[in-house]
Amino acid sequence: MMKTTIAAALALVVASGAAMAEFKDFTVNGDLVTKGQQEAVATEAISNNPNPHAAIANPQIEDQVRQMVIEYKVMSQYAKKEGLDKQQAVKDDIERMTDMVLMKHAVNEYVKKNPVTEKELKDEYQKESDRWGKTEYRVRHILVKTQDEAKQIIDQINKGASFAKIAAEKSLDEESKDRGGILDWTSASVFTGQLSSAIMGLKKGEMDKVPVQSPAGFHVVKVEDVRPAELYPKYEARKEELRHILLQRKVQAFIHEQVLRAEVKDAK
Repeated sequence: MMKTTIAAALALVVASGAAMAEFKDFTVNGDLVTKGQQEAVATEAISNNPNPHAAIANPQIEDQVRQMVIEYKVMSQYAKKEGLDKQQAVKDDIERMTDMVLMKHAVNEYVKKNPVTEKELKDEYQKESDRWGKTEYRVRHILVKTQDEAKQIIDQINKGASFAKIAAEKSLDEESKDRGGILDWTSASVFTGQLSSAIMGLKKGEMDKVPVQSPAGFHVVKVEDVRPAELYPKYEARKEELRHILLQRKVQAFIHEQVLRAEVKDAK
């Protein structure tokens, strides 16, 4: 439920700055469906779309939402006609859904009053940029299961064996083995386990004297080349994604705060 609520809040922010479709009031068997109700359905649909910007730009969104609302209304009318709204299970579902709707609106109201500021965006960008670092590395590695095997490979390479050939024959990294173990240019910060510190401790052309462990196994690591960082995206390119990340954090913290204030105990 928390993910749904946060997604809805994110969609509200996206939709507020977009040119939504021109919905018009209409009726279904005499029941009025307002423009506002359709916009609410559209916002919910956008929140469930992995690409909300594309969903907003969809020229068919008006017709799609209209069809969805018609289906909701027709089936709701049918259920009432059959007396389903009088069943206790239905009443329980309605109460549960009411809580969920109220939660969504509470979060949306919080988001309106607590938007992500430009300062917060720039501060977070700087933190990420600092984590990326000022240097990028071109790394060559061989991944094997055991430390002993990695030690043997290091010994073989030190005696003149081809790093690339051994990588092709023995590395468990399917993506790099056929390229002699070469990895794309990147920051050392993206590597897991002890790899990050090991890579930063090597100079251009150096191979680590000992195997380096990661969750995947043991690595024979060599730094082929280094250069000043150039791959980390510029602020404007990263800004909107950071806004969503920070907004999600704010919403999660807000919900957590309310939960901590609640008195929860077993019913007697």
